[in-house]
Amino acid sequence: MKLFTPVLFILLAGTIFFLYINPTYLSLQNVLAEQAQFDAALSRSRELQDVRDQLLARYNTFSPTDLTRLQKLVPDHVDNVRLILDLDSMATKYGMRVRNVAIENEKARAQRGQIGPGEEVYESVILSFTVSGSYDTFRQYLNDLEKSLRLVDVVGVSFKANEVGIYDFTLNIKTYWLKP
Repeated sequence: MKLFTPVLFILLAGTIFFLYINPTYLSLQNVLAEQAQFDAALSRSRELQDVRDQLLARYNTFSPTDLTRLQKLVPDHVDNVRLILDLDSMATKYGMRVRNVAIENEKARAQRGQIGPGEEVYESVILSFTVSGSYDTFRQYLNDLEKSLRLVDVVGVSFKANEVGIYDFTLNIKTYWLKP
C-alpha cells in the first residue's frame, strides 16, 4: 500500500499531463505564434501607413495645375477619344483635319514577339491617322505635337502628293498610359 499511493499519483500526474496540460500548452504555443504574426503584420501595417502619409503629404505639395499636367502627360487610363480630339484641335490651327483614324493595341502586337514575361508598368497603343496640308504646315503640326503634354512617339510617317504643294501625311504615333 505504501507503494500504491505514490505510483497512483505519478500515473495520475502523467495522465493529466498528456491528456490536458500538454495539448493545452501546444494550443497556447500556436496562439502565441499567431499573436506574434499578427503583431508583425500590425507593425508592418503601421509602417505602410506612415509611408502612405508621407507620400500623401508629398502629393499634396503639388499644385492642382501640375497634377492636371502630369495626368495629361501620363494618364492612368487609355483615353483615345481625348487624344484624337487633341490631335484634331492641333491640326485645325493649321487648316488640317485628322482623318482615317485607326487604333492598334500594342499589347497584342508585343505578345507576338515577346519571349519572357512583360514587366512594364505602362501600356501603349499605336494610333494611325492622316492629315492633308503643305509640308510647312505639317512641320509646324509636328512641332506642336512634340511640345504637347501628352507623351507620344512618332513611329512612322508616310506621305503622298495630291495637288501641287498639298500632301496626305499618314502618321503612326505610339501613346502610353500607366497600368492600374
